[in-house]
Amino acid sequence: MQVKIRETSTKNATEDNQLSNSEALCSLAMLKVRINSGGDYLDYVRPYILDVLANDPPDKINDMTVAAKLSDSCGLKIPPRTVQVILQRLAKERLLVKRDGIFICSDELPESDLTAARADANRHISLIVHELIGFSRSTIERVLSEDEATESLINFLSHFSIPCLRSYLRGTTLPDIGGNTNWQLALVGHFVEALQSQPNLFDSFTMLMQGHMLANALLCPDLHSVSDSYGDVTFYLDTPLLIQLLGLEGEREEQAIKEVIALVQRLKGKVRYFSHTYDELTYSITSSADFIDSYKGRGTIVNEARKSGKQKADLIMLASQAAEILEESGVLAVATPSYSEENHKFEIAVEAFDAVLSDEIDYNNPRAKDYDIRSVRSIYVLRRDSSPRSIEKAKAVLVTSNTSFSKAAFEYGKSFQMSREVSSVITDFSLANTAWLKAPQGAPALPQKEVLAFAYAAARPPKGFWDRVLVEAEKLEIDGKITARDHQLLRSSYSVQIVLTRLTLGDEAALTDEKITETIARISDGIRKEAIEDRNAISEELEQAHTRIGSLAGDLEGVRKNIYWGCKKQADREASAISAGVWLAQGAVAVLGLFKIDEASLGWVLFSAALMSGALRMAGAKWDIKPVNLKPRYAEWRFIKLHNTALRKLGLEVDNKAQ
Repeated sequence: MQVKIRETSTKNATEDNQLSNSEALCSLAMLKVRINSGGDYLDYVRPYILDVLANDPPDKINDMTVAAKLSDSCGLKIPPRTVQVILQRLAKERLLVKRDGIFICSDELPESDLTAARADANRHISLIVHELIGFSRSTIERVLSEDEATESLINFLSHFSIPCLRSYLRGTTLPDIGGNTNWQLALVGHFVEALQSQPNLFDSFTMLMQGHMLANALLCPDLHSVSDSYGDVTFYLDTPLLIQLLGLEGEREEQAIKEVIALVQRLKGKVRYFSHTYDELTYSITSSADFIDSYKGRGTIVNEARKSGKQKADLIMLASQAAEILEESGVLAVATPSYSEENHKFEIAVEAFDAVLSDEIDYNNPRAKDYDIRSVRSIYVLRRDSSPRSIEKAKAVLVTSNTSFSKAAFEYGKSFQMSREVSSVITDFSLANTAWLKAPQGAPALPQKEVLAFAYAAARPPKGFWDRVLVEAEKLEIDGKITARDHQLLRSSYSVQIVLTRLTLGDEAALTDEKITETIARISDGIRKEAIEDRNAISEELEQAHTRIGSLAGDLEGVRKNIYWGCKKQADREASAISAGVWLAQGAVAVLGLFKIDEASLGWVLFSAALMSGALRMAGAKWDIKPVNLKPRYAEWRFIKLHNTALRKLGLEVDNKAQ
């Protein structure tokens, strides 16, 4: 009997959790709709509280009971302190009356019906969920239920949280999901990338992201009272973010961090990096360059360089130009605070923080830990004796993409007044979200770019996955299940990595011999198909080229023909004219010789005719030119001159043999 009760209780809890997941997604979609109406961010949740009070009020209306009702109806975990602020606002508007710490609904409380809004939001959610189910079936051959697909979306979105800020009472408003869910992140990551070819569905997914970022505002009851700018704070970027800004982790990460930096700068904030961070940056790039041509090369810089076709020389040149490239984005270097006696009293206890880091992060490179310690120490020195209660008053904040690093700094900072409320280190998404909440319509593309960047990162295989792949591949080659060429394909082909990661979702447990051989077969078939298509395309292009050449040859022959006959015609005309003149001159001399000319003034005519006749006879003697063959000889000579000149003007080859 007890077992049956426990099973029933577990089943009911599971069903309640599934309902909570579905309602949470619906609420996120509904929240996005209200962004265009403007107003205070707390107004986003006002309709939900009014709906609870009008249709299903708790027996005792206070912050705790209303927060519980919101969790049941909306699926969002909104802190009671946030609910309390809104209840007090409703009381000031006389929609509620407060007596002995309990609120009572007044007669002025309006009716509420969110049915139409929920139906529209559910339509968007249903489209996304069913598309994810189809994607999972076709891509990884895994059949998901609607509840599993919904849970996967919740898990993906919950990673866009605001941890390590005490003023935010939770990391996320979404329900908690237990167990190993890395495969869900990878699945949704691949799914989001595929959604880009379907703009309507991608817009629906982006709506969820925007709703979640708005919901994060509800975690901070005092958000409405903080400054709307970052004029008094400087944000220092950690090395991984500088790598992203340089485009070394892919275009999507580059676009996302650039969008965040631009928004922070528009909000009057300054973005900088420490000089020791720059040393780590250039070391990381040049070290990666040394392994870009090695099969042992790993890491995002190496993988992205291979994907984009960058060579070792390209990375080395980029490292030398990094400062100038960063400056183009308005991100400047700042000297790391010195280890002076004056700064010593503000520094951290290195050994204690080292221990906290060791508990949170498994460093492959000890130098990376040293750089992280120096960065946190620098933030404490810059804050000095201040005790900020918000990011806007924190003076200096280190921004990182490493959630574990920010968590370690937060845990260590609980013992110090200057970092108790605002950690020395926050995540880049925490900065993106808090900045976006100040001006959501001023950076409408930021949520979309954050989604794409995270999806791209989530789709990457985890550390150690590819090492396991190569170990298994060596075993397969030894056993004769794959060839040496197949093994080389696994090592060098980016396409193989993509397909194998999709098939396994980066889960080593799913990495079987069949998956590896199936991947090799897919890629090999694809390569053969691509080679055939390339060969056919080349043949088609050659055929078109031959046709074009034949057409051009015909056109060229026509041009040559026109030039030939045009020059020949002109040469013949000139030859006829000259020949006629010579014959007339010869005839004139002969005729004039028969008559006696008495007029002295006409003597020069006879002299001239005689002189011309003599010159023609001398030329004829030298070049064998006689009046009878003058015309053809001149025509031939003149044609060659005219024809060659015309061909050279058009850049055509002169065929002397043909002439």
